[in-house]
Amino acid sequence: MSFHTIITGRRAALATAGLAASLAAAVTLGPVAASSATIDQMAAQGSLMRGSQACVGPFAAGAKDIVAGSGSAFSISPIGAVVNWQLRRADPDTDFFAEADVVQTATSDFFSTSVQAGDKLLPGNFWVCASVNSVSPVQYKMFVGNGLPA
Repeated sequence: MSFHTIITGRRAALATAGLAASLAAAVTLGPVAASSATIDQMAAQGSLMRGSQACVGPFAAGAKDIVAGSGSAFSISPIGAVVNWQLRRADPDTDFFAEADVVQTATSDFFSTSVQAGDKLLPGNFWVCASVNSVSPVQYKMFVGNGLPA
């Protein structure tokens, strides 16, 4: 028996075990668990010019939520463009991004982040924001939302 055959056999056994576990979980949890899970998200897309900022939010997250945010930017599709990304967070009663604290930044053509349940930033309102220094317009797409409640 070759090394490749052993690896393939192990992968097949793991895949079968994973499928069985998934089916058992689906039968056990049933549609009640699936119907109680709520996924909320907000999305935005458009053009940015130097001196402008775009944000999506506020996404109101509870203490047991998972906050997820991402964005991508390009000047000529599919060529990426560098954008200054921010994840902003404010207290639950704040509804304007300018009053929120910047809790994470990145300068890239792609941004992805999450805040896990139990993090000190939760609960709160969250925004994903983007700005550019480029003279030419930059196209962006971004979202903020939650994962499944913990």
